[in-house]
Amino acid sequence: MENHESGDSHSEGKPGLCNCFLNCVFLSRSQTNLSGGEKKFKSQLKELTVYILFLITLSVVIYGTVTPYQFYYTKSVENLFIDGNNIETTWHDVETWDSLWKYLQNTLVDGIHDNKINEKGIYIYNENKLLSLPRLRQLKISNDSCEIPSVFNNVLFNCYSDYSVDEEDKETLEFFSFYAEQSSDSKVYNEKLNTRPYSGQLARYGHGGYQQLLSTDKNISSYILHDLKFNGWIDRGTRVVFIDFTLYNANINMFCIVKLVAEFLPTGGIATSHEILVQKLLRYVSTKDNVLFGFEVALIVFVVYYIVVECVELMVFRMNYFVQYWNMLDNIIIIKILAGAAISLYRSVTINDLVTKSETDADSFTSFETIAYYESIYNDLAALCLFFSWIKIFKYLKFNKTMRHFSTTLSRCSKDILSFAVMFFIIFFAFAQLGLLLFGTILRDFATFHDSTYTLFRIILGDFDFLALEQASTLLGPVFFITYIFCVFFILLNMFLAIINDTYSEVKSEMNSETRPELEFGDYIKKSLRGLFSICGKKTEEEEEEEEASVDMKEPLPPLKVQPEGVHSDDEDSADS
Repeated sequence: MENHESGDSHSEGKPGLCNCFLNCVFLSRSQTNLSGGEKKFKSQLKELTVYILFLITLSVVIYGTVTPYQFYYTKSVENLFIDGNNIETTWHDVETWDSLWKYLQNTLVDGIHDNKINEKGIYIYNENKLLSLPRLRQLKISNDSCEIPSVFNNVLFNCYSDYSVDEEDKETLEFFSFYAEQSSDSKVYNEKLNTRPYSGQLARYGHGGYQQLLSTDKNISSYILHDLKFNGWIDRGTRVVFIDFTLYNANINMFCIVKLVAEFLPTGGIATSHEILVQKLLRYVSTKDNVLFGFEVALIVFVVYYIVVECVELMVFRMNYFVQYWNMLDNIIIIKILAGAAISLYRSVTINDLVTKSETDADSFTSFETIAYYESIYNDLAALCLFFSWIKIFKYLKFNKTMRHFSTTLSRCSKDILSFAVMFFIIFFAFAQLGLLLFGTILRDFATFHDSTYTLFRIILGDFDFLALEQASTLLGPVFFITYIFCVFFILLNMFLAIINDTYSEVKSEMNSETRPELEFGDYIKKSLRGLFSICGKKTEEEEEEEEASVDMKEPLPPLKVQPEGVHSDDEDSADS
């Protein structure tokens, strides 16, 4: 510890082996700032080189599982089940009970049974194997979930509120259906159906409900849906219907987890949405995957290295360690990588059991929803980790004068920007609430406070529909729009730019007036390159120019001709004449 703080371990004797190892391997730039000089630049260059290798390894690991085929796989599934040109009833056309049944009996059944059945199961588009049976799941609420006003007691007898877990209807349904009873519990409520709670457009739905499995035979699937429709399986108490199935494409080793959601509004009508996740859940199959595994091991080694570096810095700087925001960014990156490694381990352990279950128990539904959920979290962590890792490059570019201008400007004006942000969001949220109350019942963009805030941000970027505002309110629409543009765009945004411009001007003038240090990092790199070229027997352009200049200086000057007094040269005589 004392050796790190003093930066002069040799003056007090020969250091121990452990201290030498820590100084040579884990000594970071922030610690060598205590000693300064050329040692500091060596540490900067070493740290920058190690970080570039880390960034390359991280990029290979993350991009190794990304392929353009994921996009095309998603589009092909959407064309078949969501909004394809050859679909008579698209998923977006579902707005009533009848249109939902029409979609299920025609579009869904035709899409699932797109190709003939072979001995290995159902294949969609000839290439995508259907894993287990498709499943319909619905959640209902009870008849007494809301109270009818007393003035309507003699007129209205049924009342169904919006969805709530406490108001779920869990009674056994009473109807006879030969084909539906063959495959599933369409009449019995099940508390847990091997799925996760789902956050839809209107509510967050539980993991239970009534489920119905379809068949591997197209005709039987049609009979099942006909029986459910005839017996009123979907009624006024239904609040959501889920359609779940999973596909696997062996050509690109990708799983496609599909979830179609139809939410029933208390006002009548249906709001549809869908979720299609194309993910690579089976890893380490091909040679490329094995190479990627090697990079993953290297990434773990880098993470262990940076963990030790952060621990050493914490011991050296103690509480001052938490003041540096770069240290916080380092910890965020490390935590994200470790969390991603844990999810990757969970995926590797779980996926084989799920695939085996889907093959051995083909007459049931195998849910890949949980593992797909964690894989989505893994992808989000990977994206954020790579983003922050690229942002961290600015930490190593401080030796550049322009980068110092930017970083110093942002740090110096941060308090002013924070004060400005308070004023900005007070006015912004005031307009958001005003828009919600004025146009929320008319315009979709202002239907909720969440939608209203996004709409106002879009207006700042120039994406707005002035005619819709004018049609919603001939007087208040234009007044709202013009007032918002004047206050936010012409005043607040210009204040924001003025804060940054003034601070940048101050920082630039101060840095230009400062004396240049004797040795900067850029000069040290040039010096190191010169030494490297000299070892290799090559000369840099600057060295060649210096040698040429020295040769010119060494060339002898012509001798001076000394003339005796009173004797003039021919040139002088010609000049006098």
